[in-house]
Amino acid sequence: MKLLLPGRKKMKYSITILECVNASGSHRVNLTLVGKNKKPLCFKNLNKTTLPVHYMHQESAWMNSSLFSEWFHDCFVPEVKKNPKKLKLKKALLLMDNAPAHSDVETLKAENITSIFMPPNTTAILQPMDQG
Repeated sequence: MKLLLPGRKKMKYSITILECVNASGSHRVNLTLVGKNKKPLCFKNLNKTTLPVHYMHQESAWMNSSLFSEWFHDCFVPEVKKNPKKLKLKKALLLMDNAPAHSDVETLKAENITSIFMPPNTTAILQPMDQG
């Protein structure tokens, strides 16, 4: 058991988790974790491409518009397109709340994928996954 020295603060480490599922819950995009470090110690001997999650890094470990755009183009679009017959999709819609971290819908465009924002102040009513 480690004890804190007087005058020292306990180290805090936080991550952001981005989750994305279809309306029925039958398909989900792999979770995306946003951490502070480019290569966290827990990934020391692992190849990130073999993990069942996407890992991104940013100094505060928060999602920002640049990371969100990267997630959209590098994670979301490829996962939606990899099994269109299995998903029975011709087109896809990414429905987002209006969080400041989300990129402008103009940058979130891909073939047969449309992105739109939900109306403001509807999170509690329309987002069952937003639990804190």
